[in-house]
Parts: sequence; C-alpha cells; structure tokens
Amino acid sequence: MTKNKTLKLALLTILPSVLFWLAWPPRDLFFLSFIGFVPLFMLEKETSGRKGGGWLIYLSLLLWNIVISWWVWNAEAVSSIVMMVANAGLMYLPWYGYRKAKKTRLKDKSFLVFIALWLSFEYLHLNWQITWPWFTLGNIFAKHNEVVQWYEITGTLGGSLWVLLVNVLFYKASTIKATWKKWIVPASWVIIPIFISIPFYVINARIMKVDKEGAHETLLIQPNVDPYLKFDEGTKVSNLKKMLAMTEKEITPRTKYVIMPETAVVEYVDEDYPFQYESMQILRSFVQKHPQIHLVTGISTYNFYAKGEAMSETARKTESGQYYESYNTALEINAQGDLNLYHKSKLVPGAEKMPYPAIFSFLEYFALDLGGISGSLGRDPYPTIFDAGEKPNLAPLICYESVFPGHVAGFTREGAEILLVITNDGWWKDTDGYKQHMYYATLRAIENRREVLRSANTGITCRINALGQITERTQWWKPTVLKVSANHYSKLTFYSQYGDIIGRLASFIGVFFILGMFVKGRSKIGTKD
Repeated sequence: MTKNKTLKLALLTILPSVLFWLAWPPRDLFFLSFIGFVPLFMLEKETSGRKGGGWLIYLSLLLWNIVISWWVWNAEAVSSIVMMVANAGLMYLPWYGYRKAKKTRLKDKSFLVFIALWLSFEYLHLNWQITWPWFTLGNIFAKHNEVVQWYEITGTLGGSLWVLLVNVLFYKASTIKATWKKWIVPASWVIIPIFISIPFYVINARIMKVDKEGAHETLLIQPNVDPYLKFDEGTKVSNLKKMLAMTEKEITPRTKYVIMPETAVVEYVDEDYPFQYESMQILRSFVQKHPQIHLVTGISTYNFYAKGEAMSETARKTESGQYYESYNTALEINAQGDLNLYHKSKLVPGAEKMPYPAIFSFLEYFALDLGGISGSLGRDPYPTIFDAGEKPNLAPLICYESVFPGHVAGFTREGAEILLVITNDGWWKDTDGYKQHMYYATLRAIENRREVLRSANTGITCRINALGQITERTQWWKPTVLKVSANHYSKLTFYSQYGDIIGRLASFIGVFFILGMFVKGRSKIGTKD
C-alpha cells in the first residue's frame, strides 16, 4: 500500500512537467495545457495536511521550469540554476495561497483565489525588475495562435485565464461521481473560445489583405556571427563590413528599410560624438549611397552626465571621476546623417541589470555573461518610436522586450505602425530557446494588429503578419538577407489602448484575498487568546 502511494505521488509530481513540455512551443500539443494543472491539484489534495507535502508541489514546479527553460544553461550554468530555483518558488506562492484559502472561510472560493494569485504572479513578472515572463501560460498558444485571435482584446493574460479556468473545471469534474455528462462544461470552455477566435481571424484577414503597391520593401539581415566571438577586438569593424556587403547584393531602388540585429555595431560609441567611430562612418556612407533607405541597427553606446545632472543608480564612474551610462541601443540613421536612439528598457535580470541593487548586490557573482558591456545598463523609461518621415513609424524592440505584451502595446500607442525585433539568440545554441522567442513575437502581432519584422544575428529572422502568421523566415545558423514586403497599420486594438486589464484586476482580487485570509487568521488567534 505504501509503495503504491509513493508511486502515485511520484507520478503526480512528474506529470505536470511532461504535459506542459508537450504543450509548449515549439511542440504542437497545446491542448494538453488544459489538463496540465490537474495532476498538481490531485497532488495538493493527496498531500494536504501532511508535513512537508508542499515540497512535492514545489518539486513539480521546479521540474516544469527545468524542462521548459533548461537551455539557459548554455549561457551561464550557475545563474540558470538560481533562476529556475527562484522562479519555481514564486510559482509555488499561488499554490500556498490556495492551500491556506482551503483552511479558512474562503474555502468555497479557493479556486478563485488560486486563479487570481497565479495571474497576479504572471502580471508581476511583466512589471517588476526581476522579470521572467517566459512561463506566462498564454504563451502556450504562440505556435498555434489561430485559436487566440481574441488576444487583440485580452492580451496574452487572457490565454492564461483560459488555461487556468479549464484546468479547474476538469479537476472539479474528475472529483464528481457522475456520468460522462460531467465533462460537457469543461469541454465547452475549451471549444467556445476557439470558435470565438474565428470571426476575429476572418474580419482581420479581410482588412489586412496584402497591398503589394503600398508594401514597404525591407531587408532583414541575419549575419550569423558567433555571439561568443563577435566582441573580439580584431573583428569589430570587419563583421559590420561583411553585413553591409551582404546587404549590398540585395538592395534595390525600392528598398525602404534595412534592419540589422542587436549589437550588430560592436564598437562602443559615444552618443555625443558618434561619427568619430569607424563603424558609424561606414554606416553613414552606406545610407548616403542608398538615400532612399532608413537603416536600423543594434549598437552599444554610452553617454556622459553633465556636471550637476541627476544620475540613475546604474551610473558608472571613470578613473577621472566622470559619470556616464552604458546602453544596449537601437539606432536609426538616414541619408542626412540624422540619428534616432532608443535605449533598451526591459533589461535582462542578471545579464544587463542587477534588479533592486540595494537588496541583491551580493548576487553580482551570479550575473549572466552575455558578452559586450558588463554590469548594469541604463534604460529609457518610456517607449520611443523611430519616426521615418513619410515612411511608417517603427517600434525598435530589442531582444527580450518582445516578450512583454504591455510594453510592446506602449509603442503602438506612441504611433508605431510596424514592430521591429532586433535580437541575438545564439547564446542558447540550437535549442528551444530561440524558437520560443520567435513564436512569442507572433502574439505581439495579434495583440496590436501590427506586422513584426524580426532581425536575428543567430536564430530565426522572419516576417510575421498582423494575423500572427510567419510568412517568411530563415534557417538556424545560416547567413541570410531576407527580403520582405511589409505592410503598416495605424488603428489601435482594444488591448493596445487599455493594456493588461486582466492582470490589474487579478492583482486587485489577489491582494483582497490575501488581506482577507490574514484578517481571518488573526481573528482566530484573537479568539483563542
């Protein structure tokens, strides 16, 4: 009997990670996500009231983290372990709240408590400094996004709510001793949102027919420079020359944009005197030779503070006592030599910024080493679009930023008509990481009804239309110039205008429930006294 019990607990612990691994992009079994939490609910019931039972739930969540994000190990082994252990701990908090709710007068609302706290956890990951929204449940549908065309209303958290609600309904049905009819309600909640997606798809497909005459010929550059070698001193300028030589072969008088990947320009450029650097001189000469284009590229830059100017917590000090900021930057240049700059706002925790440095400065040892400029970077507090004159305005999203729905929506509110993603995905080698990153961008297209043009140093360069379909793409580890015809749109979706209403509402409800449980707990203590 004990042996069977142990085996049952082991299966319930392992099964969620298996189901979610099969459901997650780049795999195709997204529908398994609707039962992914059911074994965890069963595990919670089996261990309820048992000392140490919560550790099995935590272990199950840790296994889930490992199977979905193990590829981070290829960038930095120790840091990836810290990240997965900590994130599993955050994932456990909604389950802890659920268990506590079951022991209070909120027992009848314990499932609502769980859903609200889980959505609050996801919303927190989108907005605080220790950001890791990779596990947002709504991301599961990125590869088969035809079933979530209504994300233009709800955003990706709408998909998370869908997954959570259906899991609760399936679990509740599994506890009822009745006929097959008990499965009708949870099955309906799977099917109805899929059918709701159809009119969104049909209506937008009609509106967004490709206008070949009004399309904008764009070159997306995938140079395939090894990310671990690209910062070598001897190749800083030669790699840029190779990229532009690739571009030269494909450019035409109709070309309007040339998009190069994150940190394509490796020289560390002073923003006050940019053209004293060879790389910037080369870029200026190229766009003067092709005056019809706007060129966008990733670049590492810095900027000195004026004397007496207020400084941020990421300011650095030179040996001579001057203070400056370092940035991961997107740069746009035209034939007149005019520059637009955007400093990456959503910085990778540990790699580009130590979150809450006053608290976590001791973790500098575990910082990810992703090449380039080390240490915490400066950032722009608000989205900045690239105004290309008579051409459509561009959103210069840098790598990790494309995973943040609300952040991307901020660019569309500022007037972005095409979304760019410049990235450098080779840190994780040929794994799920760069594939997931690409698929997540399809959800940004749906939420904002904008085309996404993606230029990856290594990874996948592609065009994603406003329906979230990947229409053209490159292969992994292959130097390519992808020529696409991009369309622009200016109408704002409901989500673009109002953002993560679900996340804000869930956070309010979650805080309300936490306070309610705390007050009831204190009341019981007072009664005993």
